[in-house]
Amino acid sequence: MSNIKKLTIKDIAAKANVSTATVSRYLNGQLNQMSEKTAAKLKKIIKETAYIRNSAAVQLAKQKSNLIAVIASNIDEYFSSEYFKGIVSILSAQGYIGVLFDSNSDKIIESALLESVYNQNFAGLILQPLSTDRRLIEKFSNNHIPVVLIDRDIGNGEISTVTTNNFQITKFAMTNFLDKGFKKVTIITEPVNDISTRVERVAGARSVFDNVQLIEVDTDHLDLAELSDKIDIKNPKNFLFVLKERLLIQLIANTDLLNETNSQQRLTGFIDTNIPKYLAPKYKFIQQSPYLMGATAAEILMAQFLEQHNTDIKQIVIPSRFE
Repeated sequence: MSNIKKLTIKDIAAKANVSTATVSRYLNGQLNQMSEKTAAKLKKIIKETAYIRNSAAVQLAKQKSNLIAVIASNIDEYFSSEYFKGIVSILSAQGYIGVLFDSNSDKIIESALLESVYNQNFAGLILQPLSTDRRLIEKFSNNHIPVVLIDRDIGNGEISTVTTNNFQITKFAMTNFLDKGFKKVTIITEPVNDISTRVERVAGARSVFDNVQLIEVDTDHLDLAELSDKIDIKNPKNFLFVLKERLLIQLIANTDLLNETNSQQRLTGFIDTNIPKYLAPKYKFIQQSPYLMGATAAEILMAQFLEQHNTDIKQIVIPSRFE
Protein backbone atom coordinates (compact mmCIF):
# COMPACT_ATOMS: atom_id res chain seq x y z
CA MET A 1 0.00 0.00 0.00
CA SER A 2 1.33 3.43 -0.92
CA ASN A 3 2.18 5.82 1.93
CA ILE A 4 2.32 8.84 -0.39
CA LYS A 5 0.04 11.59 0.92
CA LYS A 6 -2.62 12.67 -1.55
CA LEU A 7 -2.34 16.37 -2.33
CA THR A 8 -5.24 18.68 -1.57
CA ILE A 9 -6.26 22.00 -3.06
CA LYS A 10 -4.69 23.67 -0.01
CA ASP A 11 -1.34 22.03 -0.83
CA ILE A 12 -1.46 23.36 -4.38
CA ALA A 13 -2.37 26.82 -3.12
CA ALA A 14 0.55 26.80 -0.66
CA LYS A 15 3.03 25.75 -3.38
CA ALA A 16 1.79 28.50 -5.70
CA ASN A 17 1.50 31.06 -2.90
CA VAL A 18 -2.10 31.86 -3.86
CA SER A 19 -5.48 31.38 -2.19
CA THR A 20 -7.49 28.17 -2.42
CA ALA A 21 -10.18 30.22 -4.16
CA THR A 22 -7.71 31.05 -6.94
CA VAL A 23 -6.82 27.38 -7.37
CA SER A 24 -10.52 26.52 -7.47
CA ARG A 25 -11.12 29.12 -10.17
CA TYR A 26 -8.25 27.71 -12.22
CA LEU A 27 -9.59 24.16 -11.93
CA ASN A 28 -13.03 25.38 -12.98
CA GLY A 29 -11.61 27.13 -16.05
CA GLN A 30 -12.20 30.67 -14.76
CA LEU A 31 -8.88 31.94 -16.11
CA ASN A 32 -10.24 35.42 -16.73
CA GLN A 33 -10.23 35.97 -12.96
CA MET A 34 -6.45 35.71 -12.59
CA SER A 35 -3.30 36.87 -14.34
CA GLU A 36 -1.67 34.81 -17.11
CA LYS A 37 1.37 34.44 -14.87
CA THR A 38 -0.69 32.92 -12.03
CA ALA A 39 -2.48 30.56 -14.43
CA ALA A 40 0.83 29.39 -15.92
CA LYS A 41 2.28 28.81 -12.43
CA LEU A 42 -0.72 26.71 -11.37
CA LYS A 43 -0.61 24.71 -14.59
CA LYS A 44 3.05 23.89 -14.03
CA ILE A 45 2.58 22.88 -10.35
CA ILE A 46 -0.45 20.71 -11.08
CA LYS A 47 1.40 18.95 -13.87
CA GLU A 48 4.54 18.38 -11.78
CA THR A 49 2.62 17.06 -8.78
CA ALA A 50 0.16 15.02 -10.84
CA TYR A 51 -2.59 16.54 -8.73
CA ILE A 52 -5.97 14.82 -9.11
CA ARG A 53 -9.14 16.49 -7.90
CA ASN A 54 -11.43 14.77 -5.44
CA SER A 55 -14.41 14.32 -7.72
CA ALA A 56 -16.79 13.53 -4.86
CA ALA A 57 -15.87 16.76 -3.11
CA VAL A 58 -16.25 18.68 -6.35
CA GLN A 59 -19.74 17.34 -6.90
CA LEU A 60 -20.70 18.21 -3.32
CA ALA A 61 -19.35 21.71 -3.69
CA LYS A 62 -21.22 22.21 -6.95
CA GLN A 63 -24.49 20.97 -5.52
CA LYS A 64 -26.91 23.87 -5.82
CA SER A 65 -28.49 24.90 -2.54
CA ASN A 66 -32.11 26.00 -2.43
CA LEU A 67 -31.67 27.83 0.86
CA ILE A 68 -31.83 31.63 1.11
CA ALA A 69 -30.67 33.30 4.32
CA VAL A 70 -32.81 36.20 5.56
CA ILE A 71 -31.26 38.18 8.42
CA ALA A 72 -33.71 40.51 10.17
CA SER A 73 -32.65 43.26 12.54
CA ASN A 74 -35.37 42.23 15.01
CA ILE A 75 -37.96 39.53 14.31
CA ASP A 76 -40.17 40.90 17.10
CA GLU A 77 -41.08 43.78 14.80
CA TYR A 78 -44.21 43.61 12.65
CA PHE A 79 -42.15 44.94 9.75
CA SER A 80 -39.81 41.92 9.82
CA SER A 81 -42.56 39.32 9.93
CA GLU A 82 -44.45 41.04 7.12
CA TYR A 83 -41.50 41.35 4.73
CA PHE A 84 -40.47 37.75 5.46
CA LYS A 85 -43.93 36.63 4.35
CA GLY A 86 -43.39 38.55 1.11
CA ILE A 87 -39.98 36.96 0.60
CA VAL A 88 -41.31 33.45 1.18
CA SER A 89 -44.20 34.00 -1.25
CA ILE A 90 -41.70 34.46 -4.09
CA LEU A 91 -39.06 31.96 -2.98
CA SER A 92 -41.48 29.07 -2.51
CA ALA A 93 -42.91 29.57 -5.99
CA GLN A 94 -39.37 29.15 -7.38
CA GLY A 95 -38.47 26.12 -5.26
CA TYR A 96 -36.36 28.00 -2.72
CA ILE A 97 -36.62 28.03 1.07
CA GLY A 98 -36.16 31.16 3.18
CA VAL A 99 -34.33 30.65 6.47
CA LEU A 100 -34.93 33.48 8.95
CA PHE A 101 -32.20 34.67 11.33
CA ASP A 102 -32.51 37.35 14.01
CA SER A 103 -29.68 39.77 14.83
CA ASN A 104 -31.78 41.06 17.75
CA SER A 105 -30.73 44.69 17.15
CA ASP A 106 -27.12 43.74 17.99
CA LYS A 107 -24.27 44.43 15.56
CA ILE A 108 -22.08 41.75 17.15
CA ILE A 109 -24.77 39.12 16.66
CA GLU A 110 -25.30 40.35 13.10
CA SER A 111 -21.58 40.00 12.32
CA ALA A 112 -21.53 36.44 13.72
CA LEU A 113 -24.62 35.51 11.73
CA LEU A 114 -23.12 36.87 8.52
CA GLU A 115 -19.96 34.85 9.08
CA SER A 116 -22.00 31.71 9.78
CA VAL A 117 -24.19 32.17 6.70
CA TYR A 118 -21.12 32.83 4.55
CA ASN A 119 -19.55 29.54 5.66
CA GLN A 120 -22.71 27.52 5.00
CA ASN A 121 -24.25 26.36 1.75
CA PHE A 122 -26.70 29.23 1.21
CA ALA A 123 -27.54 30.26 -2.33
CA GLY A 124 -28.22 33.91 -1.48
CA LEU A 125 -28.77 36.50 1.25
CA ILE A 126 -31.45 39.10 2.00
CA LEU A 127 -30.30 41.38 4.79
CA GLN A 128 -31.82 44.16 6.90
CA PRO A 129 -28.48 45.51 8.11
CA LEU A 130 -27.63 47.19 11.38
CA SER A 131 -23.99 47.90 10.57
CA THR A 132 -22.85 50.35 7.93
CA ASP A 133 -19.59 48.42 7.45
CA ARG A 134 -19.79 47.32 3.82
CA ARG A 135 -16.92 44.87 4.23
CA LEU A 136 -19.20 42.54 6.21
CA ILE A 137 -21.28 41.80 3.13
CA GLU A 138 -19.00 42.59 0.19
CA LYS A 139 -17.35 39.19 0.53
CA PHE A 140 -20.66 37.57 -0.42
CA SER A 141 -20.75 39.46 -3.70
CA ASN A 142 -17.06 38.79 -4.26
CA ASN A 143 -17.79 35.08 -3.94
CA HIS A 144 -20.73 35.32 -6.37
CA ILE A 145 -23.37 34.91 -3.66
CA PRO A 146 -26.26 37.27 -4.52
CA VAL A 147 -27.16 39.81 -1.82
CA VAL A 148 -30.13 42.16 -1.55
CA LEU A 149 -30.55 44.73 1.23
CA ILE A 150 -34.02 45.54 2.54
CA ASP A 151 -35.20 48.63 4.44
CA ARG A 152 -31.65 49.98 4.74
CA ASP A 153 -29.11 51.57 2.43
CA ILE A 154 -25.43 51.39 3.36
CA GLY A 155 -24.64 54.01 0.76
CA ASN A 156 -22.16 52.43 -1.62
CA GLY A 157 -24.54 51.92 -4.55
CA GLU A 158 -22.94 48.57 -5.32
CA ILE A 159 -25.55 46.30 -3.72
CA SER A 160 -29.20 46.04 -4.73
CA THR A 161 -31.58 47.55 -2.17
CA VAL A 162 -35.31 47.75 -1.55
CA THR A 163 -36.38 50.70 0.62
CA THR A 164 -39.28 53.10 1.01
CA ASN A 165 -39.47 56.85 0.44
CA ASN A 166 -38.63 57.71 4.04
CA PHE A 167 -37.58 61.33 3.62
CA GLN A 168 -40.19 62.33 1.06
CA ILE A 169 -43.22 60.80 2.78
CA THR A 170 -42.12 62.17 6.16
CA LYS A 171 -41.78 65.65 4.71
CA PHE A 172 -45.24 65.33 3.15
CA ALA A 173 -46.82 64.22 6.44
CA MET A 174 -45.04 66.92 8.44
CA THR A 175 -46.24 69.60 6.03
CA ASN A 176 -49.78 68.38 6.67
CA PHE A 177 -49.37 68.97 10.41
CA LEU A 178 -47.64 72.31 9.89
CA ASP A 179 -50.63 73.44 7.83
CA LYS A 180 -52.90 72.49 10.74
CA GLY A 181 -51.12 74.98 12.99
CA PHE A 182 -48.59 72.80 14.83
CA LYS A 183 -45.27 74.49 15.66
CA LYS A 184 -43.29 71.64 17.25
CA VAL A 185 -42.78 67.93 16.59
CA THR A 186 -41.52 65.42 19.16
CA ILE A 187 -39.91 62.41 17.47
CA ILE A 188 -39.93 59.15 19.41
CA THR A 189 -37.61 56.46 18.09
CA GLU A 190 -35.14 53.79 18.98
CA PRO A 191 -31.50 55.03 18.87
CA VAL A 192 -30.84 56.44 15.41
CA ASN A 193 -27.26 55.06 15.26
CA ASP A 194 -26.68 56.06 11.63
CA ILE A 195 -29.41 53.63 10.48
CA SER A 196 -30.47 55.13 7.16
CA THR A 197 -34.20 54.56 7.71
CA ARG A 198 -34.24 56.56 10.94
CA VAL A 199 -31.79 59.20 9.71
CA GLU A 200 -33.98 59.95 6.67
CA ARG A 201 -37.18 60.17 8.74
CA VAL A 202 -35.64 62.57 11.24
CA ALA A 203 -34.25 64.65 8.38
CA GLY A 204 -37.70 64.75 6.77
CA ALA A 205 -39.23 66.15 9.95
CA ARG A 206 -36.45 68.72 10.37
CA SER A 207 -36.90 69.88 6.79
CA VAL A 208 -40.37 71.16 7.76
CA PHE A 209 -40.21 72.08 11.48
CA ASP A 210 -37.67 74.34 13.13
CA ASN A 211 -38.64 73.09 16.59
CA VAL A 212 -37.86 69.36 16.72
CA GLN A 213 -37.44 67.32 19.90
CA LEU A 214 -35.77 63.91 19.48
CA ILE A 215 -36.37 61.26 22.15
CA GLU A 216 -34.54 57.93 21.78
CA VAL A 217 -36.02 55.00 23.71
CA ASP A 218 -35.70 51.23 24.16
CA THR A 219 -38.82 49.60 22.75
CA ASP A 220 -38.41 46.46 24.84
CA HIS A 221 -38.06 48.41 28.09
CA LEU A 222 -40.21 51.45 27.48
CA ASP A 223 -41.01 53.45 30.61
CA LEU A 224 -44.18 55.35 29.76
CA ALA A 225 -44.06 57.36 33.00
CA GLU A 226 -40.54 58.55 32.23
CA LEU A 227 -41.49 59.24 28.63
CA SER A 228 -44.50 61.26 29.75
CA ASP A 229 -42.20 63.58 31.72
CA LYS A 230 -40.14 64.26 28.58
CA ILE A 231 -43.00 64.89 26.18
CA ASP A 232 -44.33 68.42 25.97
CA ILE A 233 -47.82 66.97 25.71
CA LYS A 234 -49.59 69.94 27.34
CA ASN A 235 -48.41 72.17 24.53
CA PRO A 236 -51.33 72.25 22.05
CA LYS A 237 -48.93 73.15 19.24
CA ASN A 238 -46.78 70.04 19.77
CA PHE A 239 -47.51 66.66 18.22
CA LEU A 240 -45.80 63.26 18.42
CA PHE A 241 -44.14 61.50 15.50
CA VAL A 242 -43.29 57.84 16.20
CA LEU A 243 -40.91 55.96 13.90
CA LYS A 244 -41.89 52.38 14.77
CA GLU A 245 -45.29 50.66 14.94
CA ARG A 246 -44.69 48.83 18.23
CA LEU A 247 -43.90 52.13 19.92
CA LEU A 248 -46.88 53.77 18.27
CA ILE A 249 -49.30 51.11 19.53
CA GLN A 250 -48.02 51.49 23.10
CA LEU A 251 -48.64 55.23 22.95
CA ILE A 252 -52.09 54.92 21.36
CA ALA A 253 -53.09 52.38 24.02
CA ASN A 254 -51.93 54.71 26.80
CA THR A 255 -54.83 57.15 26.90
CA ASP A 256 -53.51 58.84 30.04
CA LEU A 257 -50.33 59.78 28.24
CA LEU A 258 -52.11 61.40 25.31
CA ASN A 259 -55.24 62.68 27.08
CA GLU A 260 -56.15 64.94 24.20
CA THR A 261 -58.35 67.88 25.12
CA ASN A 262 -59.68 68.30 21.59
CA SER A 263 -60.47 66.16 18.60
CA GLN A 264 -57.40 67.20 16.63
CA GLN A 265 -54.92 64.43 15.84
CA ARG A 266 -51.69 64.95 17.77
CA LEU A 267 -49.97 61.64 17.06
CA THR A 268 -48.76 59.91 13.89
CA GLY A 269 -46.05 57.54 12.77
CA PHE A 270 -44.96 54.74 10.48
CA ILE A 271 -47.11 51.58 10.49
CA ASP A 272 -46.69 48.14 8.93
CA THR A 273 -50.08 46.58 9.69
CA ASN A 274 -53.66 47.81 10.15
CA ILE A 275 -53.56 47.46 13.95
CA PRO A 276 -53.03 51.21 14.67
CA LYS A 277 -55.91 52.04 12.32
CA TYR A 278 -58.20 49.78 14.35
CA LEU A 279 -57.06 51.43 17.58
CA ALA A 280 -57.35 54.98 16.24
CA PRO A 281 -59.62 54.86 13.17
CA LYS A 282 -59.80 58.65 12.78
CA TYR A 283 -56.03 59.10 12.68
CA LYS A 284 -53.79 59.28 9.62
CA PHE A 285 -50.56 57.27 9.58
CA ILE A 286 -47.66 56.63 7.22
CA GLN A 287 -48.47 53.19 5.84
CA GLN A 288 -45.50 51.10 4.68
CA SER A 289 -45.73 48.01 2.44
CA PRO A 290 -43.28 45.54 4.04
CA TYR A 291 -44.88 42.52 2.34
CA LEU A 292 -44.33 44.09 -1.10
CA MET A 293 -40.82 45.15 -0.12
CA GLY A 294 -39.98 41.56 0.83
CA ALA A 295 -41.48 40.13 -2.34
CA THR A 296 -39.55 42.67 -4.43
CA ALA A 297 -36.27 41.81 -2.69
CA ALA A 298 -36.85 38.12 -3.42
CA GLU A 299 -37.67 38.86 -7.06
CA ILE A 300 -34.40 40.76 -7.44
CA LEU A 301 -32.52 37.83 -5.91
CA MET A 302 -34.21 35.35 -8.25
CA ALA A 303 -33.35 37.52 -11.24
CA GLN A 304 -29.69 37.45 -10.19
CA PHE A 305 -29.79 33.65 -10.24
CA LEU A 306 -31.30 33.58 -13.71
CA GLU A 307 -29.13 36.35 -15.14
CA GLN A 308 -25.73 35.79 -13.55
CA HIS A 309 -24.11 37.75 -16.37
CA ASN A 310 -26.24 40.81 -15.54
CA THR A 311 -24.48 42.94 -12.95
CA ASP A 312 -27.06 45.78 -12.89
CA ILE A 313 -27.64 47.05 -9.37
CA LYS A 314 -31.27 47.64 -8.49
CA GLN A 315 -32.27 50.52 -6.21
CA ILE A 316 -36.00 49.97 -5.73
CA VAL A 317 -38.22 52.33 -3.72
CA ILE A 318 -41.64 51.02 -2.62
CA PRO A 319 -43.60 54.18 -1.75
CA SER A 320 -45.32 54.58 1.61
CA ARG A 321 -48.58 56.52 1.87
CA PHE A 322 -49.89 59.05 4.37
CA GLU A 323 -53.51 58.04 4.85
